Amino acid sequence: MNILIVDEEIPWPLNTGKRIRTYNLVQRLQENHIITYLCYGESGSSLPDCPNVTLIALPSTILEQKGARFYGALLTNLLSAKPYIVDRHFSDAFEQKALSLIASGLFDLVHCEWTPYTENIRTLIGTIPSVLSAHNVEAQIWERYHESETNLLKKIYIYFQWQKLIRYEANSARNYSEVSVVSEPDRDTFVEKYGCKRVTVVPNGVDEQYFAPLQSDLNPGSMVFTGSMDWRPNQDGVKYFIDEIFPLIKQRIPVATFTVVGRKPPQWLIALAERVPGVTVTGTVDDVRPYIASSMLYVVPLRVGGGSRLKILEAMAMEKVVLSTTVGAEGLDVVEGKQILLRDTPHDFADAACAVLNNPDRYLEYGAAGRTLILESYTWDAIARVMDDVWRRARV
Repeated sequence: MNILIVDEEIPWPLNTGKRIRTYNLVQRLQENHIITYLCYGESGSSLPDCPNVTLIALPSTILEQKGARFYGALLTNLLSAKPYIVDRHFSDAFEQKALSLIASGLFDLVHCEWTPYTENIRTLIGTIPSVLSAHNVEAQIWERYHESETNLLKKIYIYFQWQKLIRYEANSARNYSEVSVVSEPDRDTFVEKYGCKRVTVVPNGVDEQYFAPLQSDLNPGSMVFTGSMDWRPNQDGVKYFIDEIFPLIKQRIPVATFTVVGRKPPQWLIALAERVPGVTVTGTVDDVRPYIASSMLYVVPLRVGGGSRLKILEAMAMEKVVLSTTVGAEGLDVVEGKQILLRDTPHDFADAACAVLNNPDRYLEYGAAGRTLILESYTWDAIARVMDDVWRRARV
């Protein structure tokens, strides 16, 4: 088939969870389909190892999230029926390019890679077979922002965004021929709450050959978190760990360390790490694997988020012991006490971390069980076949 994919950005380099998922699926799907990829980015770009993918990159019109214009846009959005993340990512130029491509008659299907980008192709939905790829339940993320926010004015603003997203997400998703989600809980939301009829779970995956176990000396008391640090759920989780969990661990294990690995950490997080002995924020690194391999414990202290966690799959593929909140591991087919440890209060999380750091040999079986699960259920080759089926069903 000839497929048009619309997205916010070129899925390269592979330094965010969304890019990793998108690239690995596209790289495999383009072996059997011809793909045109419309997004914002640098003109003339291409995707490595994707000879059947043509990139059309438009100059970005997305407003940077700082400064007077940004805050003015937030205020203006109070008068809009659409959520801010939808208004922020819409552009006339993007919409007109998508319309002209479909008008050529060359495409069998349009695939939207992020729900807010529905706005750029809204007049196309219903005129051509279409697939929405929902990486998260966007409204759920904002619901959790609302639950965790303590500033009253921010809490009120977030509440209205959450309500707008419920309406927008539901109305948009129902118009697609098919919807793909990354977890069973997300599928339940789209079916039961949003009224979608054709929803398929296409889970996240991992390159099991790249993220393989590595022989490395373990740093005593070491814990690591990896993830894009320009994403608010990751920022919230890391701050929560540093403020409320790490001090409890340090009281019992003075040599304990916590390393945060991920691109674009905000300045406030860098400053926080500098004030707390034992905490390191690396920023962008060429390869996360050495950081994971040399740590005794992989932690995922998330309180906000949706979808399912690529970061956990990568750590499991490397046979690391993973300690997460329930939200952090949401959407993964894992069993607490077998492949993963799940704890939801600061004291319980700290107790479990100390148990692993003090007796690492007792938890080796968790790493082995995690690797087995990856090989059975979470390879990209298997997952790409599921997405291929979704594309083909959308044309029926």
